[in-house]
Amino acid sequence: MKKLSNRMRAIREESELTQSEIAEKCDISASAYGQIERNPCNSSYNTLLKVANAMNVSLLYLIDVESREKI
Repeated sequence: MKKLSNRMRAIREESELTQSEIAEKCDISASAYGQIERNPCNSSYNTLLKVANAMNVSLLYLIDVESREKI
């Protein structure tokens, strides 16, 4: 899931948000968000949904469903 991890970081950086800012919007600690960004596979659906909302993107965009469908 390195691709999802990289995508999360890229979206966050494009939005000019820090990990702490995303964490605050998700109502989690900055260290918890850091773990999510490094290893999103261990995250629940609800947590990933909160992250997507905090980044102002859909969950489908965050997990890049379109590119998966082309494979």
